Amino acid sequence: MMVAFESLPRRIFLDSCTAQTLRDYGDYIYEGEPISDANRIHRVTDGIANVLALRDIFLVNERAQFEWIISRGSLQEGCDKGDPGHMRWLWDIADHAESCLKGDGFTAKSEAVAARLDEPKFGYLGYKDRLLIRHAVLLRCEAFLTVERRLPRNSAHMERELGIRIMTPIIYWEMLRPWAALWR
Repeated sequence: MMVAFESLPRRIFLDSCTAQTLRDYGDYIYEGEPISDANRIHRVTDGIANVLALRDIFLVNERAQFEWIISRGSLQEGCDKGDPGHMRWLWDIADHAESCLKGDGFTAKSEAVAARLDEPKFGYLGYKDRLLIRHAVLLRCEAFLTVERRLPRNSAHMERELGIRIMTPIIYWEMLRPWAALWR
């Protein structure tokens, strides 16, 4: 899938499950450490493909410096896990997000678009997904990165209605791959 360079998402909201995947497989994603053949990720549909795509994305990100965003909703979901190590990881991402968003608050337009999530046509979204997508729209993210399989099924609808792309790491890497050499 070849996309224009200018249309590559650069401010990307990390779904909670994606942040968890980055933590769980960080040794591979950031350091290239092998993943055991017995690891459960091999039994998850698209699991290993998403982890491989995340590695490629973050190799490019070492130079590209995309904006990785989480929100208070992300932190609350992390807190609900009761895992202090996961919370430290999320706070590191939140620090990065805060530096990206410095002086970049909500706008009337982003608030109006986010309010549309209350319309019945988004009834297929659960509470937590709706909250995080609302935050992504409010923060003017261009994409919502998820390793879930269900959310991307509605990506065309959400892009058309809200202007945000819902994508998996596999899809994002396919968009980024033709341009990756610019940053390597």
